[in-house]
Amino acid sequence: MENYVFYEIKSKKSRMFVNGVRQVSLVCSTHPDINFFLWLDENQTLKHLQFIFNEQIIEWFADKEGISTSQTNRRFPSSTSKPGIMKGVRTIHAVEDGSILKEGVEIVQQATLPGSYDSMIKSKLSQA
Repeated sequence: MENYVFYEIKSKKSRMFVNGVRQVSLVCSTHPDINFFLWLDENQTLKHLQFIFNEQIIEWFADKEGISTSQTNRRFPSSTSKPGIMKGVRTIHAVEDGSILKEGVEIVQQATLPGSYDSMIKSKLSQA
C-alpha cells in the first residue's frame, strides 16, 4: 500500500480572494507530481476541486453534477511533436475513462490530507 502524505503550500497568493474564491494547493510529499487544487469561498466552502495525478485529472464543481475526468497532453506522446505545441506546455483534454476515476479514488482513500481538507476532499470523491 502506497503512502500519500499531502501538505498545504502557504503563500500570499493562497490567502488572496479573487472573484470571491481563493486557491489552496496541496502537494504530496512522497509523490510531488500528485496535487490537489481547491477553490474555497470566504466561508471555507469548497467550490471547485481539481486532483492531478500521473497526468490525469479528476474535477468536481459545486455548480455541476458529477465528476469529470481528463488527461493532459503529456499522456499523448505524439502530441508534443505537432506544430504549435511547445514542449512543457500542459493542456487538458476531457475523456470519459472510468479507470481514471477508479485510480484517483484509490489514491485519495490512502491519502493523509491536512486538517479539514481531508473530509472535504474525501466526501466529494467518495460520491463517485
